Amino acid sequence: MAQVLEAPVLQRIVLPRDNFLLELEAPSMAPEIRPGQFVMAAPCDGLSLPNPLLKRALAVYSVAGKGGAPSRIQLLLKVIGDGTRRLADAQPGSTLGLVGPLGNGFDLEAGKGRINLILAGGIGIASVLLLAEQLARAGEVVELLYGARSERDLVGISDFEKLDIPVLVTTEDGSRGEKGLITEGLKRCLERFPREHLNLYTCGPNPMMQAVSRLAVEHGIPCQISVETKMACGFGVCLGCSIKTLDSYRLACTHGPVFQAETFVWEGENPSSEDTLRRQAGSSSSRRRTGLSHG
Repeated sequence: MAQVLEAPVLQRIVLPRDNFLLELEAPSMAPEIRPGQFVMAAPCDGLSLPNPLLKRALAVYSVAGKGGAPSRIQLLLKVIGDGTRRLADAQPGSTLGLVGPLGNGFDLEAGKGRINLILAGGIGIASVLLLAEQLARAGEVVELLYGARSERDLVGISDFEKLDIPVLVTTEDGSRGEKGLITEGLKRCLERFPREHLNLYTCGPNPMMQAVSRLAVEHGIPCQISVETKMACGFGVCLGCSIKTLDSYRLACTHGPVFQAETFVWEGENPSSEDTLRRQAGSSSSRRRTGLSHG
């Protein structure tokens, strides 16, 4: 169940390209967070109303704590406007107002006994560290494919390397890792592994996720996508984060942010009746194999 609380800022780490990592004390919330869930966050500055007025949706990067249950949460964010700038400027000792955990996250049951490829693009990496941590902790096979425009846009790689999982990096300009798009790395994985053993998770820019989804659907591989869209409330009241699936419109904040690639309709897509039936059949097959039901 979602909580409303004020969380003290314990640590603020400045990363390249206007990216920041905030660590917050949230002992009641941290144990409840599942991979792929998010919080709505805003600075607490003593005003009667939040400033900015609307909280910002942020993926939970990781949870931490000493000994027993986790007591701290980490938020990895990129500054893209005034709201995220004010969050990024939060100093240790200040507090953030949080609502969360929110949304339906990744289904880890889908990864049991499979080769799990996590594909992240840019700041989409913020949504998948907790996923990788829990899959690796459960003894599942996990690999990270991480793509960005250049080396300066890559963040958090060392956190994944600590998990002792393979990490494949691609950059569009070739400044680190392989030159090219992350989908090229995925195509090579499709050649390396039996497709019936694969399971995909992805988060990043929409064009990247659309390309990953297309490959997954074409090859009949289960794929979960974590959509990034603006959210005003985070719990389904404002209806501002509506997205389209094959059978209906859904809300990214409550039905998602994680959806099945087979049923998600990207902007500009107009699936034919034949394509819709084929994808729905593939979705039913994936649900039977993985147990994923939402979206």
